[in-house]
Amino acid sequence: MTSQIYNYNLKQIKSLVKSIQEDGYALMHDQKCTMSELTDFFRCIGECEKPGLFMNDTEYPEIFYVTGKRDNAGQKIGMFGDGELGWHSNGNSRHLIDKILIGLYCKQGDVNTTLSICNTSDPFADLSEKEQAYWKNIKIRLKFQNNTMYHLDDDDPELEFMSKNKGSIRSLVSNHPYTNKPYFYFPYHFIIKAWEGKTQIDHKEMIENLKPIIFRSRYQTHHVFSEGDLLFMDQLTTLHRRSPVMGDRLLYRIATDYTKICANLE
Repeated sequence: MTSQIYNYNLKQIKSLVKSIQEDGYALMHDQKCTMSELTDFFRCIGECEKPGLFMNDTEYPEIFYVTGKRDNAGQKIGMFGDGELGWHSNGNSRHLIDKILIGLYCKQGDVNTTLSICNTSDPFADLSEKEQAYWKNIKIRLKFQNNTMYHLDDDDPELEFMSKNKGSIRSLVSNHPYTNKPYFYFPYHFIIKAWEGKTQIDHKEMIENLKPIIFRSRYQTHHVFSEGDLLFMDQLTTLHRRSPVMGDRLLYRIATDYTKICANLE
C-alpha cells in the first residue's frame, strides 16, 4: 500500500527533504491528497508562496493551477498554458529567490506531455578544477524576456506580473545553502548579460558553450504525469522543461522554502 504524505511524521518529512536536497528531486506515486492535506504538508516544510494571482486557488492560496484550461468566458485559470516551456526554475526573473522547493501534484495527466529535469550540480562536479575555477568567476544578469522560455500574448495576465520583475545579478556557480554542493544556475532564457570578473563577455557565446556541458542525457530524467503523482524539485540544483500539452492537464503547484523543516534538520 502506498504511503500517503499526509501521514508522514516529522522524521519522515526530514528524510524526504534531505533526499530532495541531495538528488535534486523526488517522485511519489498514487497520492490521494485533498487541497487541505497538500497545503498542510508543505506548510510543515516552510513558508509557502501565495501572491493572490488569478492562478491561485481562493480557499487555498498556496496552490497555483498549472493548466491550459479556461473558464466559461475564455479566460485563463492557470499558469503556463499549453505551449512548450523551455528550461527554467522558480523565480528566475526575481531579485530574491527564496522559494527553492517546488511541488507538482497531478490531478489530471496528459500521456503526450513530458516534463524533463536536468541536474545542474553533477555537471559542475564532473569538470576539471581549472574549468570549475573559470565558471566560478562568471556573473550573470537575469531578466524575463517574452518569447524565449515561452510565448505570452500582449493581453495575457501572466505577462504583466512577469515583466514587473526587475531581475537580478548573481554568480553562475553558487553553493546550495543546505548541502553546500556547488551548482550551475543556468536558466539561459533569462540571461541578458555576463561578466568574467569585471569584464563583460558575450553572454550568447557563453550560453552556447555551456549547453553541451549541462544538458547531457546522463544528467536528465523525464516524467509523464499520471493522476496522483507528486514531484518535488529543488529549484537551485535543477532546471526543468515541458513539451506541449495535447489534452486537458491539471497540476497543483506549491512553492516553498525549507525554513521550518531545516531549522532542526540533522
